[in-house]
Amino acid sequence: MASTRVYIGRLPYKARERDVEDFFRGFGRIREVLLKSGFGFVEFDDPRDADDAVYSLNGRELCGERVIVEMTKRPPKGRDPFLHVVLAIVSFKSRYGPPAQTPWRCIVHNLSSRISWQVGSFNVFCRFSTWLKSR
Repeated sequence: MASTRVYIGRLPYKARERDVEDFFRGFGRIREVLLKSGFGFVEFDDPRDADDAVYSLNGRELCGERVIVEMTKRPPKGRDPFLHVVLAIVSFKSRYGPPAQTPWRCIVHNLSSRISWQVGSFNVFCRFSTWLKSR
């Protein structure tokens, strides 16, 4: 079965649901619009409408910014989309054992309000130098 969900990348932060609906108007009935920070998804009733929208709107401007419009990449049928994350954690724990507790902590300052520490691609590794350990 073909996908009916379209991904919108480089979505301007000022874009609202109404702007996205207007952008996709004329490509078929929209079932759902889901907006996140900097990206979003549009679900169509018909996969052909989703295909037409991707073909026509990819690279076009929405609220003054060029956006990426492409079909979503779904995991193979019957697979849990988070299975690879669980397997990676299990593999890490079996290889290195449980994490050691230490008296050290890492404090991050000046983090942009557009990002949170939960974002998967934003990894912070704290390395404590010798002078910290001697304190």
